[in-house]
Amino acid sequence: MTEIIDAHLHFSLHGTDKQRELAELQSKMKQFGIKKAVLYLIDENDFNDKNYALNFGTYFIPGMMLYPNDCEPDAKLEELKRHNVRLIKLLPYEQKLLYQDYDNICKFTKKIEKHKMALTICAAYGSKYIYTTNGVDLAERVLRDGFQGPLIIAHGGMVRVLDVFALMQEYQNLYIDISFTIPFWWESHVIQDLYFVMKHMNYERIFWGSDYPNHSLNESLSKFDLFCKKFEISAPDKAKILSENFNTFYQKYLE
Repeated sequence: MTEIIDAHLHFSLHGTDKQRELAELQSKMKQFGIKKAVLYLIDENDFNDKNYALNFGTYFIPGMMLYPNDCEPDAKLEELKRHNVRLIKLLPYEQKLLYQDYDNICKFTKKIEKHKMALTICAAYGSKYIYTTNGVDLAERVLRDGFQGPLIIAHGGMVRVLDVFALMQEYQNLYIDISFTIPFWWESHVIQDLYFVMKHMNYERIFWGSDYPNHSLNESLSKFDLFCKKFEISAPDKAKILSENFNTFYQKYLE
């Protein structure tokens, strides 16, 4: 059976026994053969509540949302590093990171690079800010500004996955996870475009993810299986996406 790594899930930790909540999530992952997952802490209270200091064991790789305009970014990055957090996430829509903010965001991402951490940029497509910000545009701006660290575009860029592919030709430090995209955009042209990108990337630098709880683990995995059958993706290439690519990424940047 192919090992599975979920490169993108998030979970709200609000209860009185957060370790138990993590254990329950781990148990749910086990049911679907998921050995390890990137767990993004993206609630407003996660940093102040020090949820990054929980015991994540070997099942979870914690990532943290931070605001680029934070008054003490270096201190927070150092604190996260002390607790083994190596992934910082930006969410343009949720954090209202608009085009006019991109210069300041680039200064912040340079601090992430200085601290030898990885950056994830959410590239969901939508919301009322659809024409005032975009994760793919932000990733391009950060890369053009000289960011040399590992950068993951979450959700593959969705309807702009071909733009992401063009960027991947230019920047070897650019990766994508495909969480959310296949279940949500099924039957649209995005699915054909995503296959085109996978094939031309030789299935490299691409990670499977669920985006749980926005999609259930069952739906995310079953739709990915259907995707692989539709495009006759081989078992070795499927294994690359489900775990091998992320293992390589982890060993290179996060371990």
